[in-house]
Formats: sequence, structure tokens, C-alpha cells
Amino acid sequence: MLPAMTLLISVFLMLYITEKRRFINAVVLGLIGLTVFIGIATRYDLFINEQGIVSKMGIMTLFGIIPGIMLILSIAMFFNSKILLEKEGRSIRNLVLAVFGLVFLLMMIGYVFIFFTNIENSFWHILFFYAFLIFAYTVFLYTSVMLYSVIYHFTPITYEPHYIIVLGAGLMGDKVPPLLASRLDEAVKQYRKYGERPFIIVSGGQGQDEQISEALAMETYMIERHEIPHRQILREDQSTNTEQNMRFSKAIMDAHAQGREYRALFVTNNFHVFRASIYARKAKLDAQGVGSKTAYYYLPNAFTREFIGLLEMSKWLHVTFFFVLTLFIGLMLRAYV
Repeated sequence: MLPAMTLLISVFLMLYITEKRRFINAVVLGLIGLTVFIGIATRYDLFINEQGIVSKMGIMTLFGIIPGIMLILSIAMFFNSKILLEKEGRSIRNLVLAVFGLVFLLMMIGYVFIFFTNIENSFWHILFFYAFLIFAYTVFLYTSVMLYSVIYHFTPITYEPHYIIVLGAGLMGDKVPPLLASRLDEAVKQYRKYGERPFIIVSGGQGQDEQISEALAMETYMIERHEIPHRQILREDQSTNTEQNMRFSKAIMDAHAQGREYRALFVTNNFHVFRASIYARKAKLDAQGVGSKTAYYYLPNAFTREFIGLLEMSKWLHVTFFFVLTLFIGLMLRAYV
């Protein structure tokens, strides 16, 4: 176990030092945590006893704690969705966690039904095993991304940026809402931290339900609220998503720098920093991220949507995993049913 741990830590440090903005970094960090857990479980015979068979503690864990975790997650997700609906209004995106909570609840009911009613049909056992593997894979990735996002969020910026990019978010008519205001306030904080020398790029186009572009509203907010000089603000008002925020902002900086080398940092909400950093890397933009504060009740739902976005960015990897897993389960069904 120790050689595997040493190898994983070495790989993680190499990846982290050479490039922090990669999804694989989170996966390797998760593997380190999983290896530690397995090592502790093996050391204290939590799952496998000295005879090499599953211990009573292992049985209790598998058949007792797992459905309990599913139930707790379901309750927590329903509760968080309720708070979001009350504070942020009714919308589909505020129901994301409630949907996941319902899925976990149904899995728990199926688990209890299959294992505690002594169903002997192998088909149902294999089917639940399939669902459990998908659940375990998802939880592993979610936990890995969450831990790495925290590490990335608290990684200090060790250089002085020439540009500070503020990523846009939805407006309320022509006004800056609290979520976007927190990004702008953090950008001003960074601007003053570096002696008011960097240029600030406000990045965001005009949505169908918005009266003006996000960039214009952001620029107005900075000038009126924080008295930032107009000459220090560059406006990027064509982007409609994070990928375009990065690409279009890079084009503006390339033109503004006139061939000189430059470095940048971008500001977004803390739950969005890691995914945005991957888009910055894809745009070949030399920029690390800084996260602004977000209301605690908003974080679980927002981060879950970020996680889904990260999965979509590497969808073919996960599609391949599910294909191989489904093929394996199909072979099991053919052999035992």
C-alpha cells in the first residue's frame, strides 16, 4: 500500500506543480484519498479479517451504512432545494439537488427491498450492483472534484497580474445582482491589492432577457460604486458563456498588450473557479482564478451544477467508462441469470 501511495503523491505533485488547471489532478487526489481509506480499513480489519474474508464490520458497513448515507443525502438535498426555492425563486436549476435526492431515495428503497426481503433472483442483485457502481463512481468523482476545488481556491496568486478578468453573470434588468456584485467587489479588492495598476476586463454579452450587456452593467457598477477610472476598464461584451469569456478576453488583451508579454487573473464565484480555470487553459490564457464569496445555502446546488459541467467537458471519458461497465454487467447477467 505504501509504494502505491508514494507513487500517487508523486504523480499528484508533478501534475499540480506543472499545471494546476486539469481535471486529472482532482482524480489523482481522489485516488490518494481512496488509497488512504483502504489502507486504514485493511490495517484495522474494518472490512477484511485475518482469514481474508469479509468481516462483520464490513457486512454492517455495506448493508447498513450505505443506505443510511443515501437517506441522509436525500434529506439534505431536499432541504437545500427547499431553501433555494424560498430564497432564489422557482426555477429548474434550483431543483437539481431535489432530483438527485429523489434518485438516492429510490436507490435506498431498492436496496432495502432487494437485500432485506430475501429476493433470490440474481437479476435484481446484479442490477442493484450496477446501480451501486455508478453511484460509487459518481460520489468518488464528486468528492475528488470538491476537495481539489477547495485546494485550488485557496492556492495563492504568486505573480502580479497585468489584467483582471471579471466573468459575467445574469443581470436583473440593467442592474447587477448580488451574485455578480460579489465578483466585481472581489475584482476591485484584487485591483487595489496590486496598487491599482492592472487593467480590469469586464466580460459578458447581452442575454435575451437583459436590457443591456453584462459588461456595460459591470463597468457602470465599478465606476459608480467603486470609483474605478474609466481608462482602467476594458469591455468585452460579446461572450455568452465561460469558454467565450476566456477566448474573447484573451483577444482583447493580446490587442491591448501589443506584443508585450502579460499575465492575468480571473475572478468568479468560488464554486466556479476550478471549471473556469480549465476553460482558461483551453483558451491558452496564462491566468489563475480567484473566487468571491457565495451564500452558503447556494453552494451545494451551484457546485453540483458545476460538477455536471465538468463531466460534460470530459464526457467521452465517462461514456467509455459506462460502456465498459455496462458490458461487464451484461456478461454477469448472461453468466448468472
